[in-house]
Amino acid sequence: MAANMRFPLLCALLASGGKAENNDPLPGLRRVVVLARHGNRAPNPQIEELCPTFWKEVFPKFGVAPAALSLVGMAENHENGVFLRHRYREFLPEGAYSYDGTFSFFSERVERNIVSTAVMARGMFPLGTGMKGFVEERPNVVPIATTQDGADVIMNCPRDGPCQRKLSHDKKAWVKANELGVYENHKEVFRAVSEACGYPLEPGKIKYKGKAKTLTWAAKAVMDAFTFSENEGLDPTMGGRINMTTIKAFHGVVESMVQGMNFGKPHQITYWAGDFIPTFLSLARVPLVEPVNKLHVFLNHRELIYAVAHMLGMPIAFPGQRPDSLPSGCSLVVEVYDHGVRIFFWAPSRPSHDMKGKYLREKLPMTDLYKHGVLLPTPAYGCAPGQVCPVESLAYSFVNWVSRTGTYVQLCNVSVEDTYFAKGEASLGVMEHWVQPEVLAARGVNLTRPSVKAMGLTANDAEALGFALAADSDDSRLRGLAGDAGNADAFTAAGAAGFTVVMSLVTGVLGFACGRRAARFALAT
Repeated sequence: MAANMRFPLLCALLASGGKAENNDPLPGLRRVVVLARHGNRAPNPQIEELCPTFWKEVFPKFGVAPAALSLVGMAENHENGVFLRHRYREFLPEGAYSYDGTFSFFSERVERNIVSTAVMARGMFPLGTGMKGFVEERPNVVPIATTQDGADVIMNCPRDGPCQRKLSHDKKAWVKANELGVYENHKEVFRAVSEACGYPLEPGKIKYKGKAKTLTWAAKAVMDAFTFSENEGLDPTMGGRINMTTIKAFHGVVESMVQGMNFGKPHQITYWAGDFIPTFLSLARVPLVEPVNKLHVFLNHRELIYAVAHMLGMPIAFPGQRPDSLPSGCSLVVEVYDHGVRIFFWAPSRPSHDMKGKYLREKLPMTDLYKHGVLLPTPAYGCAPGQVCPVESLAYSFVNWVSRTGTYVQLCNVSVEDTYFAKGEASLGVMEHWVQPEVLAARGVNLTRPSVKAMGLTANDAEALGFALAADSDDSRLRGLAGDAGNADAFTAAGAAGFTVVMSLVTGVLGFACGRRAARFALAT
C-alpha cells in the first residue's frame, strides 16, 4: 500500500447509498436518533435589572416564569413530536407508549428542557391514546431520563460537567481580549439599547445582585429578551422606544460576541460536544445494541447541536434564519440503516408575528398554528444531503477533530475522581476496527474534490486509493465549515503514522456512555 494510502482519509466521505427524492424514509430503517433544542422561552430573571422597561412592559405578557418554556415554545416542541409520529408512522408501533425499550427520551436537567421533552412526548402520544382504566383522558405517562447535577458529560459538559473551569477560563480570556473593542466599534448601538432599556450596557458598569458582570453576559440576556419576545408574537420595541433596525443591529453584534466567547476556538467545540458524538455513533452503528429501541430522543440547549454540527461538518442554514443560527425548537434527525445514516435538520413552522400575538392575547390553542414544520436534508463532511452516509465517515470526522484539539478529558484535566460515580469507562476503542479505510473502500464510497481538499489529499491520492471522485458540491457553506476543523496541513499531520496516534489519544478517555446517564427521572404526561 502506498504511503498516501495511510492518510486519515475519511473525514469527508460521500456514500453511494440510496436516496429518496421526496425525502421519505427508505426501506430498511432500523432506528431514529433525534437531538432536539428546547422551544422558545421567557427571558432570564436578570432582565429585571438589565432592561427594566422590558421587564415592566413586555415580560408579563409571556405569562410564564423567567427562563421557562413559553406557549410558543411548547407548540414548537409539540409540533416536533407530531412530526416524528407522522413521519415514522410505518416504522414505530401504533398506540400507547410502550415500556419495552422501543422509545427513549433523555433530557438535559434544566426545567425548560425537561418540559420541552415532555411536550415533545405529548405530541407523539396525545391524550386519548394511553392505557384504558387509569383516568378517562387516557394520558400516556412517558419516563424521561435526565442528567446528574455537576456530572454531565453527554449533554452539557462545560456548564454542568467537568469542563466548567475550562469554559470559565476561555470566556474570561475572550472578554479581556475582545469586549472593549467590540463596544467601542458599536458604541451607538449599545447606547440606543441602554436608553430604551433604562440601564447602562457599558463595560465596567454592569452589576447583578451586587456582583460585577461582563458586558457580553448582560448583552446576551437583553438580546435574548428581544429575540424571544419577537418569536412569541410580542413587541420587542417596548412601545417604539427602539426600532427593529437597531434591534437587528444589536442582535448581530451580540450574537458574534457570544459565538466568539463560546465557540471561537476549535477546542471549545470539543468540550461543548463532550461525549455526545461517541454516544450517538454507538447508537447509529449496525448491528444495533438493544435493537428493540427504535426512537432515541435527546433534548438540550442549542450549544450541543451547534457543536455537533460544526464538528461533523453539517451546515446550519435554516430558511428565514441568520446563517449559522439555530431556531428554537429545531432538531437534528438521523435515520439509521444497515449501510449508514441519513441526516436531516428539522425546524418548526413559522406563523406570522401578528397571528401568534392574536393567539397569545386571546388564549387560543397555539398548537393550531404549528402543524408541519420543515425537514431539510443535511450534508456532513463529504456526505451529500439526502444520501446514506457510512457511520465510519462521521467517526473519522470526530477522530480527526479531537486528534488536533485533544479530547475534552485532556482539555479539562478530567480525573478518575471526577468520574467516580460511573459504572465504568466508555472507550472509543470500539471504533478502531470499523473506521479503517479498507472498510469504507469495500462499501464503494465516493469523494468530492472539496472533501479531498479538506483531508489534505490530492485527486491523485484519492484515485490511488481506488475512490471515484463524485461531482463537486456547490455548497460554499459546507466548504467553509471544513475550515473550522483546521487546514490541510493539520489533516496531513494526522496522517501516515498519525492514525495510530489518533487512536491512542482517544481510546479509553471519553468518560461515560449514555447507558450511565443519571439517577434522576422525570415523568411527562
